[in-house]
Amino acid sequence: MTESTYSIVEARARLGAIARQVSATRESAAITDHGQTIAVLVSPADALELEEMRALAAYRARQARGDSAGVPHEEAYRRIFGGDRP
Repeated sequence: MTESTYSIVEARARLGAIARQVSATRESAAITDHGQTIAVLVSPADALELEEMRALAAYRARQARGDSAGVPHEEAYRRIFGGDRP
């Protein structure tokens, strides 16, 4: 993934165009302040993938600790359908 870099001043002036480009190309854009990256703009699809990876990592960490990592089937059914299975 190629990353474009913009100073915070340039990003402020061109935010709409930068955001559309990131969304269309899925190439992230770094925003810098005095040469230091302070934020990275990513596409909604990439943000969703990152959230899913973090959730999976948290799930695997819970499993490794031996924590209960789910809801029993009967409880899930009750929560979704509001009653016991037929």
